[in-house]
Amino acid sequence: MERKPTYTGKGPEADAGIPAGKEVRLMRLPGRPLPIFVQLLAGMFVIAVLVIALTNMFNYRLTSQLVMNRTAGYTQESVEQLSAKIDVLLRQYDQFSQMLAFDPRVQDALTAPGKGGPLPDPLELGRYMAEKARYLANDMLVHLFDRDGRVYASSDALQLFWRQHDEVSLTPWYGRMSTQDGRMLWVYGPAWRDGEIPAIIGARKVKDRRSLETVGDQFIVFPVEKINRIIGETGQRVERKVQVMDRSGNIVYSTEPREIGTAADVALYSRFGGPAPPFFEWKTREDQREVYVTYAKSAYSGWTVIAYFPKQAFYGDARQMWMNVLVAMAAGAGIALVLTAFYSWTLTRPIRRLAEGLNRVGRGRLLTVKGRFASRELTQLYANYNGMVAQLDEVVQRLSEQQISEQRARLVALKAQFRPHFLYNSLNLIYWTIEDGRREDAQEMTLALSDLLRYSVHPSSELVPLREDLEQLERYLLLQRSRYRDQFTVLMDVDEGLEDQPVPRLLLQPLVENAFHHGLENKEDGEWLLRVAIRAEGVTLHCSVEDNGSGLGEAQLRELEQRIRTEAVAEEGGRGIGLPNLHRQIGAFFGEPHGLRLSQSPLGGLRVELTLPLNGTAAGERTAQERRDGGAA
Repeated sequence: MERKPTYTGKGPEADAGIPAGKEVRLMRLPGRPLPIFVQLLAGMFVIAVLVIALTNMFNYRLTSQLVMNRTAGYTQESVEQLSAKIDVLLRQYDQFSQMLAFDPRVQDALTAPGKGGPLPDPLELGRYMAEKARYLANDMLVHLFDRDGRVYASSDALQLFWRQHDEVSLTPWYGRMSTQDGRMLWVYGPAWRDGEIPAIIGARKVKDRRSLETVGDQFIVFPVEKINRIIGETGQRVERKVQVMDRSGNIVYSTEPREIGTAADVALYSRFGGPAPPFFEWKTREDQREVYVTYAKSAYSGWTVIAYFPKQAFYGDARQMWMNVLVAMAAGAGIALVLTAFYSWTLTRPIRRLAEGLNRVGRGRLLTVKGRFASRELTQLYANYNGMVAQLDEVVQRLSEQQISEQRARLVALKAQFRPHFLYNSLNLIYWTIEDGRREDAQEMTLALSDLLRYSVHPSSELVPLREDLEQLERYLLLQRSRYRDQFTVLMDVDEGLEDQPVPRLLLQPLVENAFHHGLENKEDGEWLLRVAIRAEGVTLHCSVEDNGSGLGEAQLRELEQRIRTEAVAEEGGRGIGLPNLHRQIGAFFGEPHGLRLSQSPLGGLRVELTLPLNGTAAGERTAQERRDGGAA
């Protein structure tokens, strides 16, 4: 069995801080590691090639889609133009038909049988209509049937396929003529000109212009080949097949003549009747080819112009773009290889020098690494490395300042907890004063409360002279005297020279308020006595408030003091309202061991004593500095 190498702390590895005699298993690397230059070159080249490929693919797809959309829009516009031109042609024949239908000679010829007058000469009326039709077209037939089925035709060269009225009345579309209310009905139908030819037929009911009664049928017939010129005039960019379908689903015209006169694809025809998009894919009925279809439906004639485009006709430009994309990708890969090699070298050389500098730092040689670089990032990296020690000291200083700011913010939050409680009690006191009918006292108390609130929210330092806090206490006692009159006595004992001693704002009032609510007010009888003492001992300021109230037993006293120090006293229900906040406030300003102490008072109640550093601002700054020094260590 092969024995794995171990390390026992002897040799150059001992300089790395590994204890002597400690067995450490070394991991064998699988082969020689690649230089960072090779890794960076390969990684950047692969990334560059992928970016170029993905970018070109995205551009190709986007451009292809744009070309597709543009071509689709053009073909749709082309079909709409073609439909509009066919409508223009049909409207010309329609206008001529209307003019001829209301011509006096035509009206007299069609109404003569009903009036009992002489019948017109068919040849003469035919020549008259042919002369009128010559102004519009030479290859057009005007064919009339009167109410008795008599025939009047403008041409012998082009004739209606159905020679008798009974024959034409059997066609599928003849019944719809009555629903047109005198408007022209355009359909496909055969005509006769030296044989059967495909033709376009416009049919309408002719009415008496006076009585508006139907007096006959009129047919305008012209060859389908008339549309060839219109189709040829409409430009096209891609190969296409065009069909014109009437409202019955018959193919009136097609660029493939064999389809003229046949029925259209039923599935395709039904799709045009629904919400079909103007451009969609379709599989042809004859050869099952996949094509694109675009169409336009005429609101005048009801005809549908359809254009079929083979898919490959749309992708000719796309194939050329794809070849250009491949060329661009190959050129981009070559350029990317050269650029990545250059930038990889310029990046790895400074990093190698920096690694050598870090090795020197590990050996205890704190030497700067100098160099000039074209890259701003590398310049910043070397500057950060050379300024590492100075920045570390700056970071320590910043962390200390953040600790102080956090304590200040905590102090503001603690102070804010006093004010709602005090305001509630003061307003409650004024309320009961008004209830007792002492309005002047209530006014005086309101002014005192206003001064109290102004003092509480005054935007000054959180530390105030002791003199101001004593004045605040006097305002509070004024409110209490207004309620309790001479029921209590306050003894004040303040050493001289402490008036300017800085103390936290609202220091004394919570202590006195606590003595009232949880000491004196629970006393059943006798005079209430309250003693406030402030004295200096060495570098410490002692403030005590004691009362002759109900007091607490020794066990209860220790429990309450423990709860105050562990921040476990609730805001309501329990002896100690305000004391936890005050204890935390003093701790936030001055740190340990300053704070509150509870004991039994010689007066018979509870004695609350707090300690502050004398000349608290300087002491507080010293304490904060000590904490910073300790944190840095």
